[in-house]
Amino acid sequence: MQAPKKSDKKDNPWQALGLVSAIGADLAGCVLGGVYLGMWLDGQIGTAPVFLIVGLVTGLAAGIYGIMLLIKRFM
Repeated sequence: MQAPKKSDKKDNPWQALGLVSAIGADLAGCVLGGVYLGMWLDGQIGTAPVFLIVGLVTGLAAGIYGIMLLIKRFM
């Protein structure tokens, strides 16, 4: 029985599926968390959509940063 080559390990479709799933979950979690926190702050302070928009943008930026770190670790 031969040991798998190093190049065979990167061509694993399950690993690619796991990476795509992690990217989606990371982005969705960060955006939803930012939106939820922004809505909560808007309700506490009484500002209409100000913190919702700030939370959305912050969550999106955090999600993109997390995806960059995840892809960097994968490569």
